[in-house]
Amino acid sequence: MTVDTATAVAALVAAKNIEALEAAISQGSFLDATPGDDRQKLRAARTRLKKLKAEEAAKAAADADAGKTAERSPHAKQSYDAAEFDTLVEKYEKLNWRIISKPGGATVKPDDFYVLYGFHQQAVQGDNSGERPMWAEKGGLDFEGRSRWDAWTAVKGMPADKAKLAFVKAYYEFLPKSLYSDTR
Repeated sequence: MTVDTATAVAALVAAKNIEALEAAISQGSFLDATPGDDRQKLRAARTRLKKLKAEEAAKAAADADAGKTAERSPHAKQSYDAAEFDTLVEKYEKLNWRIISKPGGATVKPDDFYVLYGFHQQAVQGDNSGERPMWAEKGGLDFEGRSRWDAWTAVKGMPADKAKLAFVKAYYEFLPKSLYSDTR
């Protein structure tokens, strides 16, 4: 079946969904051989088709992500006991934490470390009353000190027993990607 130029161009312009565009592009493929506005409309339709397919793929990926459950640590438990606090405190700082580079050569650990630090300090020493650190000993901003201070201050007012339980829970539930090797 042969299609005239006007019909092919009208089909390209009228097509609004992927299936209609694919059909119109296949019918109007002969327009590629002739230069001019009709060929440009064919090329515009191909571009529109690519964009529609990309949008559909992005939507499918977003739907898949929404349906997927959040990542969960393989060490997570059904219930936690604050009695484990003392044992876990000895372990958490010795874990092989990943190092994150900051400007000026400074380094910090992942946020999970500072969450544990904040619960530990709250359980042992109570509320943070010190000033927020600004400068490191070697000059430059004290990213490590500020992160520790922020984490501790974030749990201000939490009772020691709740802080211990929160520490134990956070210890078992942080994701292994925060460590170089998970030796918990």
